[in-house]
Amino acid sequence: MDIIKLPIGQAAAGNVDCIRIQELPDGQFELNGSVLLQCGDSDVAESVAMVGSEPYRSADAAESAGMAWAADHCVEQLHVARSDGTKPLPDPA
Repeated sequence: MDIIKLPIGQAAAGNVDCIRIQELPDGQFELNGSVLLQCGDSDVAESVAMVGSEPYRSADAAESAGMAWAADHCVEQLHVARSDGTKPLPDPA
């Protein structure tokens, strides 16, 4: 899987496979993601989202979990967006 880490505070475009790591006020991190699932030789693709994960103790732990989730959904290129502190990430472009 090709990983593209975006600058902190920058959102991924709305049409790419991505995970979003949001710092919470208590210092933990929430993971969200959206990918287009298309495994194997299938011509059918399905949009899959993960919203509001259980909190992770670190951004690295959230990122690792997000990458594993994306790999399980056959993602070839994953954009990784992370909040700048507790400020929400902007809406996708």
